[in-house]
Amino acid sequence: MNNSLHYIDDYFTGALNDDEKKAFEQRCLNDQDFAKEVAGYISIRDGLNVHVQQQKREEFARLYQELSAAPTKPAKIINLKQIAFLAAACILLIIGWFAFLKSPDPQKIADKYIAANLTTLGLNMGGADSLQAGISAYNSKSYPLAERLFMPLTNKPGMAPEAIKYLGLTHLAMKRYDDALKNFDELSAMPLYTNPGQFYKALTLMVRSQGSDIQQAKEILRKIINENLYGNQEARNWLKQIKN
Repeated sequence: MNNSLHYIDDYFTGALNDDEKKAFEQRCLNDQDFAKEVAGYISIRDGLNVHVQQQKREEFARLYQELSAAPTKPAKIINLKQIAFLAAACILLIIGWFAFLKSPDPQKIADKYIAANLTTLGLNMGGADSLQAGISAYNSKSYPLAERLFMPLTNKPGMAPEAIKYLGLTHLAMKRYDDALKNFDELSAMPLYTNPGQFYKALTLMVRSQGSDIQQAKEILRKIINENLYGNQEARNWLKQIKN
């Protein structure tokens, strides 16, 4: 990996020109060893980012403890008008908070699910190296590269379902909702034992939330429940929360 490190780093730091970027992406598709190196680079870079964030958290905790141990200043006297104002503000905040909890809109429900479950994809250890490289690119939020890596794999037997699923999730992350819906429709048509296509289609409609999207999403969620398809438990919970 040492021989390619600067080349790979130049791609992700934007140092390559357009022709060099295309050559880099083509090499990821054609050179399996290079695809492994790219995936490894992304994993190491993400690991360093996590390490730096951990250091920042530890430094913050240390400073917080030092400030907490410092002598506190005498509290300022608050008059009755200030108390009344603060009380009213707290009441309004509590009312607004409970209203939010009671009936979250579909877009917020979908965003919460994506943040919890689809920000990072698990590596498919049985897949090709180019598929692994695409997943690694997705996990590092290099979505254009992930798209270019997944795209040619959608036509390869044996890898097509996974590649189409990941391509749809990539388009969803890029907010290209029409493309994501096409991907998930294509996935839904495949005869798989467990098929997440319909579930991800409903998720995409909820995120987009335009026109009749929510009504279509609700119909798909009901179908998922009735036919016991992938995501049926989430579908039950979401239908309970979505306003009629």
